[in-house]
Amino acid sequence: MKKNKKFYRDNLKELKPYDPHEVPYKIKLNANENPYGLPEEIIEEILSEAKNLKYFRYPSANSVKLSEIVSSFCGLNRDNIVIGNGSDELIDYLIKAFSEKGRRIITTAPSFAMYKIYSIISGSNFAQIPLNQSNFSLNEDKVLEEAKKEDSSIIFIAYPNAPTGNYFAEDKIIKIIEESGCLVVVDEAYYEFGKKTFVPFISRYDNLVIIRTFSKAYSIASLRVGYLLSNPEIINEIRKVKSPFNVNTFSQLVAQVVFENKEILKDSIKKIIEEREKLTNRINEIPPFKAHPSRTNFVLVEVGSKENSDLVYNNLLEQGILVQTASDPIFSTSRYFLRITVGNEEENDILVKGLEIVSKNRSLK
Repeated sequence: MKKNKKFYRDNLKELKPYDPHEVPYKIKLNANENPYGLPEEIIEEILSEAKNLKYFRYPSANSVKLSEIVSSFCGLNRDNIVIGNGSDELIDYLIKAFSEKGRRIITTAPSFAMYKIYSIISGSNFAQIPLNQSNFSLNEDKVLEEAKKEDSSIIFIAYPNAPTGNYFAEDKIIKIIEESGCLVVVDEAYYEFGKKTFVPFISRYDNLVIIRTFSKAYSIASLRVGYLLSNPEIINEIRKVKSPFNVNTFSQLVAQVVFENKEILKDSIKKIIEEREKLTNRINEIPPFKAHPSRTNFVLVEVGSKENSDLVYNNLLEQGILVQTASDPIFSTSRYFLRITVGNEEENDILVKGLEIVSKNRSLK
């Protein structure tokens, strides 16, 4: 009997499922998590308060308490915020609310993979503008050229960018906000490691959205919490497509406790920044690797050829060290990179030794 395939979607034929690289490892340096975790005092407070949660009730539909605490800290209010299951869900909501089949979504190359994945799922057209080859800077004129096409609706700008780790010039982003006619989403997932932000511009521009996450600096990647900031009109449109009880009660509680104790986490953030600078310098002493400057909790390491990329990745994995490949043919067909999370001092020592072994024992081109 002939298989009936009429229920499959044509636009998903070429889309591959997201690969979380669930392979055996000893050291995990591929997902940009905080290696220090939550301090014991915060964990104790979470567990104490968790005893009193009403698990038989649905969660607060709009994460009211968490929304009030976070928005107030940012100088805003509940009408300016949406809480989501990580920034991934918020990206999905933005595309559902402001794009559709036939509309165009724009970002840079390279950039965060989920912009493309959710765009394809929605049926939107997707365009990437390559960054400058010498310094990973933003080509705002090319972005605007694409943005001014009639069907363009959303521009995603990671700030600092992933996986390159650098900030784009503020005036270039302002120009895009002012002249594009599109919704401009500034993804500040790594805000805590560089402290530059576009939040003060929310009151000035009616097409600006900021998204952030608790998965990086705040050490709760397993609980999937992020937040989105914008003006009330944008927020209202997003709530039209938001699942009614999207963030579970326990995740709301943990994010609230963590945010209220964020001063305690400054020590681990400071350690990550210090380790990042040390790691960058150490990698640059190992030929043929080049670690680029970063304002995040990861380092982009240039490895040369595609053969080098595969060889280094696989050899590190053989040693139990899991990193992430991060090349994009739209950016370059001749440059290949690994994105390596900044671990704790012990993990970084093991990584450096692993890279030294590859450098000495293998034929890197």
